[in-house]
Amino acid sequence: MGSEASTLAAPQPLVPTPVLLHVYDLGENFEVQALNAVLGALGTGAFHCGVEVYGHEFSFNYKSEGSGVFKCPPRSCPGHTYRTSVEMGFTTLTPSQVDRILNVLKHEWPGTSYHILENNCCAFSDAFCRALGVGPIPMWTRNLAGAGAAAASAYKVVVGVPLTLGAAMYAVGEQLSQWDPTCSTRQKREPTQFSAY
Repeated sequence: MGSEASTLAAPQPLVPTPVLLHVYDLGENFEVQALNAVLGALGTGAFHCGVEVYGHEFSFNYKSEGSGVFKCPPRSCPGHTYRTSVEMGFTTLTPSQVDRILNVLKHEWPGTSYHILENNCCAFSDAFCRALGVGPIPMWTRNLAGAGAAAASAYKVVVGVPLTLGAAMYAVGEQLSQWDPTCSTRQKREPTQFSAY
């Protein structure tokens, strides 16, 4: 009888839970998928990332108010084309511990802090994976953003002013419109709706 009571009071062993990094081509058009096929040979690409743990995928995007952290069904992020998943390892954190981490991240990652090169979904996924104890995300998912951030920093050093996202996007749009006469830099895409977390 005495041994039975001690068995009931013993803590349950932690069951390691898989953590997956889901990688998407940015957007839903064929051109980005083709570009990523070429860039993949160079070890980079233009990607969106999300982290799956306990059956939910979490990521980060721009939002004018509140947190940019959101959740969606695994491998189904709206506005992007699923490409592949990377097994990041196993976390021994419980669902309630993961929820506490996400609550902290929600406050540390406001939607207005989103920056396409430096504070994006890949940076969030990296921070979340580290908090889960599975290490950094693969460099190939972040190389293009890192190269863009380095180019923007170099531009600031050489020209003396920061390269704004708007100026960069306008320049890219102008280049694309010269190659493809059907491309309009004035077209606006409707914002994608995400589930708030």
